[in-house]
Amino acid sequence: MGSTAIGLTTGTLLRRLGELPFAAYGTAMTGAAVALRSIPDDTIALACSTAIGLGLPCALTATLTLLQHETPPALLGRATATAHTLLFAPTALGMAIGAEVVDLVDLRAPVGGIGLGLRTVRGVAAGDRRERGGDVRGVLP
Repeated sequence: MGSTAIGLTTGTLLRRLGELPFAAYGTAMTGAAVALRSIPDDTIALACSTAIGLGLPCALTATLTLLQHETPPALLGRATATAHTLLFAPTALGMAIGAEVVDLVDLRAPVGGIGLGLRTVRGVAAGDRRERGGDVRGVLP
């Protein structure tokens, strides 16, 4: 549900905000939702799932859009393939690790930690943008 809703507005939001702020907002939303997901309540879980569905596509779409804008055409295929590997391979690794530890660990602690980690990434991205004076073009070599 969240992914569909954000998909309808992504183009407009990317043009208004720029790639890095759009990714930072999406990462912040995802981080907060993942952290709150550790609260054992069905209503909160549903709201968090919707928020994750809204936030995660923002970061992924913004990353790939920035890559396409900044990569020379001759390197675009290789750069895009590498970016997809870096963006999506951790999901498979995380699922494998999660399958192993699901019976060993109370999941509220790692889920909260992941949420805080995502919030930290958002803070670093926002700080990096401020240091450059808000210009996101020319970030990649």
